[in-house]
Amino acid sequence: MEFLNSFPEVIFEIDKDLTLKFINASSEQITGYKQEELIGKRLQLEDFFAPEDISRIKSSFNEVFKGNHITGNHYKMLTKHGEVIILKIHNYPIKENGKVVALRCLAVNITEQENKISALTGKEYHYRQIFLNSPIAYQSLNNKGIIMDINPAWEQTMGYRYDEIIGKSFKSILDDEYQSKFDKIFTDFKEKGEVRNIEFKLKKKNGGLIFGRYNGKVEYANDGTFLRSHCVFTDITAQKKAEETLKNSERKFRELNATKDKFFSIIAHDLKNPFNDLIGFTQLLATNIHKYDKNKIEQFVQIIHQSSKLAYGLLENLLDWSRTQTSTLKYKPAMIDVKKIIDDNLELLHSTAHTKNISTISEIDRSTLVYADQNMVHTIIRNLISNAIKYTNNGGYVKLKSKSFPEYIKIFIQDNGVGIDQDNIHKLFRIDESYTTSGTQKEKGTGLGLILCKEFVEKNGGKITVESTPGKGSTFSFTLPTKKPVTKV
Repeated sequence: MEFLNSFPEVIFEIDKDLTLKFINASSEQITGYKQEELIGKRLQLEDFFAPEDISRIKSSFNEVFKGNHITGNHYKMLTKHGEVIILKIHNYPIKENGKVVALRCLAVNITEQENKISALTGKEYHYRQIFLNSPIAYQSLNNKGIIMDINPAWEQTMGYRYDEIIGKSFKSILDDEYQSKFDKIFTDFKEKGEVRNIEFKLKKKNGGLIFGRYNGKVEYANDGTFLRSHCVFTDITAQKKAEETLKNSERKFRELNATKDKFFSIIAHDLKNPFNDLIGFTQLLATNIHKYDKNKIEQFVQIIHQSSKLAYGLLENLLDWSRTQTSTLKYKPAMIDVKKIIDDNLELLHSTAHTKNISTISEIDRSTLVYADQNMVHTIIRNLISNAIKYTNNGGYVKLKSKSFPEYIKIFIQDNGVGIDQDNIHKLFRIDESYTTSGTQKEKGTGLGLILCKEFVEKNGGKITVESTPGKGSTFSFTLPTKKPVTKV
């Protein structure tokens, strides 16, 4: 058996009493024991093997000598120098008369291999713990966008259990507007191998919607084909709301700033102009009335009258507008008759229209009951009719019509005046866009009336629109509800 000494593994033979009959020279290199220290001696397993393995190795030997072949087990052995090594022991029964009388064993030192496996297992456990305990949601998708894996943070964020979502399409939890976007994004992701700061709106199990910001990379096979994606996402819903609040605040600030500028512009210029006329012409009359004939005096009085009406109308709008800005304007909706309000305003503005020889035509239906605030509707109609007269030439017309719908009534104020260029229509109802023009007889305007009209129409649940052709006239229309809205409990 001399050739066995050349084997790098430990080879030994033991009988049923665990007496060592043979051991090769490799024993000394691996275990620290020389051949002469072991051969012929009965093995005391407690002296050679780790305590936790004693019962296992005894049980294994007993079973083998009973005829049950057990081989390839791992055991921790204590070397002569007190080091712990791991041996993988293969045994081959030696039989006489059909009975196992001894074992020839091959012991392979697998300490290094086991240590590497143990290290890998430790790392796997370490990374698994990171995966399981990470506060950041993780998900993995296959080539078709099917969810392959998630972590507990994902479950907590989205509300789904692991078994409820694995195997489902990622698109199934996307808000409708993002489903078509996902296809292109995922295709690019698979090609480029990485995504950064991609945002999706996600549907939670409870029906709520959140915004998720995704970052991730692709895992490829050795041949370069797509295996799976690895992505993490953070819930940025609160951030989105904060950004939206900031945008609204910025917009509100711009509107307030434009409101301030508009207010001071009206005070400084538009309100000042009619009072200049009033002061100037009344002073002329006061100091020189004996010099003027009746026609001249009538002309001056007419100018004073028009300036007074302009100043009064402007003051009315200013007061209404200032109340809307300070939220002191009371909104008191009720069932009111729009036709009566229109008739009252046509009568009020009759002299203005008559001065310009403008025909005012009312084709308003008799039944025009709406649910709205009477004072606001009065302001809307007064401003729209006044504007139509202002921008209609002598001899023109202003026509009012109505059309009934199941839920609302639509009022039309049509004129054949100067019209509005398409590039300026969008400026008419905006506080931050300055657009005013003089009337056909140089009447002054501020644009404030139309801004009020828009605010009041929308306050009453309606919409205001305008259609216009330069040189042919304009049609302003607005809607008002015919019923009191149902209060939701």
